Amino acid sequence: MSLSKQLLILITLIFLFIFSVNFFLSVGNIKSYLEVESEIHVQDTATSLGLSLSPHMADENDPIIRTMMNAIFDQGYYKEIRLVDVEGNELVSLVNTEKLDGVPQWLINLMPMQPATAVTEINSGWSISGILSVTTNPGYGYLKLYQQAKSSLKIALIIFIGAILLLLATLRLTLKPLKDIEKQASEISSGNFTTLNDLPWTTEVKSVGQAMNSMSLKIGNMIARLNTKVSTLTENLKRDPLTKLLNQAAFDVKLKQLLASGEPGYAAFIKIDDLAHISKEKGHQIVDELLINFAKVLVEPEDDNVTAYRLYGSEFSLICSNFTNESISQYAESLKQRITKLASDYDLNDLVHIGIIKFERSSDFDHLTPAMIEAYEEARKIGNNAYFIKEDSIRSMTEDDWRSAIHNVIDNNTPEITFTSEAYSYSEFEPVQVMEEAFANVHNDAGIDLSIATFFSMAQEFDLEIDLDKCIVSNIVASFEQAPRTVPITINLSMASIASTTFRTWLKNKLVIIDEPSLFVFSLSAYAAEKDLAVFADFNLFVKSLGAQVLLKRYTSDLIPVDLLKELNIDFIRLARDLTTDIASNSDKENLLDIIHEVTSLLDIRVIAEAVSNNNDFERVKQIGIYGIGR
Repeated sequence: MSLSKQLLILITLIFLFIFSVNFFLSVGNIKSYLEVESEIHVQDTATSLGLSLSPHMADENDPIIRTMMNAIFDQGYYKEIRLVDVEGNELVSLVNTEKLDGVPQWLINLMPMQPATAVTEINSGWSISGILSVTTNPGYGYLKLYQQAKSSLKIALIIFIGAILLLLATLRLTLKPLKDIEKQASEISSGNFTTLNDLPWTTEVKSVGQAMNSMSLKIGNMIARLNTKVSTLTENLKRDPLTKLLNQAAFDVKLKQLLASGEPGYAAFIKIDDLAHISKEKGHQIVDELLINFAKVLVEPEDDNVTAYRLYGSEFSLICSNFTNESISQYAESLKQRITKLASDYDLNDLVHIGIIKFERSSDFDHLTPAMIEAYEEARKIGNNAYFIKEDSIRSMTEDDWRSAIHNVIDNNTPEITFTSEAYSYSEFEPVQVMEEAFANVHNDAGIDLSIATFFSMAQEFDLEIDLDKCIVSNIVASFEQAPRTVPITINLSMASIASTTFRTWLKNKLVIIDEPSLFVFSLSAYAAEKDLAVFADFNLFVKSLGAQVLLKRYTSDLIPVDLLKELNIDFIRLARDLTTDIASNSDKENLLDIIHEVTSLLDIRVIAEAVSNNNDFERVKQIGIYGIGR
């Protein structure tokens, strides 16, 4: 119950109590007053009437006696007037048995009034000639009492209604700032660190508003500082400390992203053939200088479609996206000339060799690195600083084969669902399972298992990803119905499905039959979500309205800054594996994990770390306090 309702009820009850007590006391006082007035009035009437009758009492049958008594009695204020002689014989008796209309019986029963009776002796000369008794009619007292009670009640109701209206206006004015503060608290808990511009005039509420503003500003500034620090740490983790080129992990991520998006291009493997010999002859300082200058050769001239990487030691790589056969040859020739010039500066004839391969959506990532090395070996056979371009796409199946396999899986409903990537919470004495992933295994007509990443990428090429998502989700729901599970299950979706209104309607109908929709956690990669955060956030609100949850997988802060997480309406993030690998060798990783954990705790987002195989990495991740860890 709201505070305004509580105050309204409390004040109303207090008013009713005070009014009731005051009303009954007032009515009681009026009753007592009327009774006293009645006694005085009847006594005056008896005295005056007795004096008027005294001269006529010599003759008890004198008609003037009854006439005078009737004149008084006919006024109606009296219930009974009796005149008796000294011996008690009744001379005149006037009785009124009529009841006055307009007085409710419950008032008479609740507050009975005793009729007032006055008795006076009538003297005739020096002797008593009769006794006169006059009794009032209580009906007039009840009528007066009822009229006074109605008048008091009417005035009290008018005052009560006026007081309630004034109270409502006052409460509305007073409690409105509290609603603003409540809204601000909800915004803060959602990660929006707003402040109140119009502070209330009530001292106590104003103090609360100022405290909330201060807290909101401090938390917002803290997250902004942490985000800046995260950006710096993330950039350090992505780059080689000597050459400042991107590293092996960044190369793998970029190549996988290009394969998933279907963007074709070329990847180059470059190796300084005898770096150890150069170091022995010229020294480590010259070698470091050579590596730095070689990195500059790779990034100059600047080209947005070319990204350079240092893999390990003397090994480098290039990713050239949106290049044609002709443009890659021209670029390779230009690169060869720049490298030859650099080699001559250090009195070296044969510095490197370059192996270049073509990739596209259907290329198998696991086959790309061996293919680059094969091309590199071919380049070594050509000559000094030579390059070799392998134009054949590294693929395991033709496009027709992929199309046939995808249709076979969808039409025959053949994906095999397994539950893997289990994550546990280690905050208790015994590990508690908190998450697992629904994984789809697919195969071609020959029964050979296919790479699920390439399978989804090719489905996107043929505009079949929504149908494929429906097929897989249906199988997961069916599996859940056959053997209900007790921990949340992550279900991967494509961006096309998330953006589709038709898919949302279909998904809603599917989840209606689920007893515990909160166990379904729909996930999307950070790389895909980053392309349209607004659609992703809107889908997340839709999922939450169904009672399910959302996970952002393969998260790194360079794709989505931590201060934007609050706007995505997500429940979980699953970290990219590189962030929790070899933590001991790079202190930046541990600092980054600390910051991510701190920020997500403020935003009420739970963090999952997967595939933490190394025991030292596991202990460090557990010590940081990550919600769920997969081994």
